[in-house]
Amino acid sequence: MADPRRVKIEVDYDGKDISRAVSDSIIEFTYTDKASGEADSVSLKVHDREGHWHNNWYPQVRSKK
Repeated sequence: MADPRRVKIEVDYDGKDISRAVSDSIIEFTYTDKASGEADSVSLKVHDREGHWHNNWYPQVRSKK
């Protein structure tokens, strides 16, 4: 019998590798390979039981330069 497929997700946020910090929080990961000429899409859903995303990790809107 063949080994099952395994996925390793590496998460970069604001230029930093946060893979280890969020690995236990990932609920769902979706990758969509779109047709040629269209951008692929990635979706990552995480829980926030520890409250990380309410403080330092909360995404900031940056002004365009």
